[in-house]
Amino acid sequence: MALSRSHDLINLMLLVPTLYFVPREFYLPFATGYLIGTFLLSPDLDLKHSKPSKRWKVFRYLWRPYQSKSKHRGISHVPIVGTFIRIAYLVLAVFLLFQAFVLLLHYVDPSLEVFLTKVDMIGLLQELMYREESFYFLLGLILSEVFHVLIDLISSFLKGYL
Repeated sequence: MALSRSHDLINLMLLVPTLYFVPREFYLPFATGYLIGTFLLSPDLDLKHSKPSKRWKVFRYLWRPYQSKSKHRGISHVPIVGTFIRIAYLVLAVFLLFQAFVLLLHYVDPSLEVFLTKVDMIGLLQELMYREESFYFLLGLILSEVFHVLIDLISSFLKGYL
């Protein structure tokens, strides 16, 4: 298994050549997704003390339930599936935190609660899903995961022969 520093460095080096295959107008969403996938939404989030977990700072506790249900190199390391599981988990966690915040506001200032309950989170997610930029963002996330898994496989293969 490659070290986190190796994952980060190799993923960064692979970003530039992959941009060749991305239309120029989508460089920013692709690169943003790729970098978020490399540094924050890495398959190694299934490890409590991994570099990606530590990068979340105080929000790393948000990932504890995910880590308790995931075994390292399990489903989180399956390309595409792992990405969608982490995204779904993050969306669910943000939704639950938002609902808790709205409930808290009910007791602090009910007028703010009314304002926040008008936020259509489902509609916002649907709007984002149909944008071309979202496709390239997601592609960046997935490709960073694919490279991560390939680096793990190559590293394990080489350790077996060296």
